[in-house]
Amino acid sequence: MNNVAVLSCWFGLRFNKPQKVNSFKACKIWIYATIKNFLPFKFLDTLGFISIIPHAPKGVGCCYFYSNNKRLKTEIHSKGWLFCFVEGELSNGESIASSLLAKKVKFLQIDDTSFRHFEHIIYMDSRRISDDIANIIQRNIKGILIRYEEKFKPSIWHEVDEAKGQERYAKHMDKTVDFINAKLTQGYFANNRVMNTGIIAYSMRPNNTRIKSLCNEVYNACITLKQPECQILWCLLSQPYMNIIKVEEPIEIKNRLGF
Repeated sequence: MNNVAVLSCWFGLRFNKPQKVNSFKACKIWIYATIKNFLPFKFLDTLGFISIIPHAPKGVGCCYFYSNNKRLKTEIHSKGWLFCFVEGELSNGESIASSLLAKKVKFLQIDDTSFRHFEHIIYMDSRRISDDIANIIQRNIKGILIRYEEKFKPSIWHEVDEAKGQERYAKHMDKTVDFINAKLTQGYFANNRVMNTGIIAYSMRPNNTRIKSLCNEVYNACITLKQPECQILWCLLSQPYMNIIKVEEPIEIKNRLGF
């Protein structure tokens, strides 16, 4: 598939350490993750540990993996990806800073000179890798293909409430809610079924301008609000662009771990 590029990323350490060590259990997890981060990945593979670096999708020649962690380069190459370095703070992969760096890749804010000749760009979270590339391309008849969340969430407020359970999402949720309410006064609506941004396929011709416009809006909102929970902002800001978006039920496009 010479006209397809697959993008994925991981920013931060290979194994996450708890952001707060406030219990004996958290202390054990912190020590465990610290040890694993310094062990060779081949040794960890032998022991059965699942790394954050997946194998590249099958049958695609151009798979790009972005990271700010140069120590991951060898593992990334060994698993079939081209390594792309991005400057950024090397912190926990679940931190706000690391999560926001990932939005640069997900929403095509990276240097696109390498991708100008590709007709299809498919972004996949490192935990959402799919080998069903031909099916994804075939189904992408509008410009953007994305899935609904596996858990039925008929309103943006369902996603907001669930996101409050994670510290990195909750920290700036008040500003995010203010942003949502301001948009609702402008004609946007809350009752829009939540989509899963773990896999997004972009068909760049002839919809490149509209696709880039939506991606820019979502990315800029994430950065301005310091809100890495992009599914909230996608659910809201994608509404004027639905003529170029096809949304599938989760079962139609499965990743390696199911949904």
